[in-house]
Amino acid sequence: MKIRMAFLLLASSGALHAADAAAPATPPSGAGAVIQMLGALGVVLAALFAVLWLLRRISGGKLAGPAPIRTVGGIAVGSRERVLLLEIGEHWLVVGVAPGSVTGIATLPRGELQQDSAQPAAPDFGALLARLKAPRS
Repeated sequence: MKIRMAFLLLASSGALHAADAAAPATPPSGAGAVIQMLGALGVVLAALFAVLWLLRRISGGKLAGPAPIRTVGGIAVGSRERVLLLEIGEHWLVVGVAPGSVTGIATLPRGELQQDSAQPAAPDFGALLARLKAPRS
């Protein structure tokens, strides 16, 4: 058994040396190098897309689960500050958001938003522009 392993090792090393002697290893240059590089890049990108496709197929199209938090509304109270209404399950959270901090203001039971009809709707920009462009008499 040892003789066979030694023979296989010698035969394979001899075949490798014969292949090295038959084809001298010269690096490709010019257009050949660019084509080789682009081919290798194509193989890597194809493998990346294949793995991503496989992950999407395995996870059912959802790489992340459904978000448990939903933004119901918000309003800017400053140049970089906002008050947000967040829905988490059966609760609403009112939070103040500023650069570098999030502060809880109130916790409310989940409710329905009412449209405030007392506030006038914003004027149509096209109508406002046409009124301003109209000649004054």
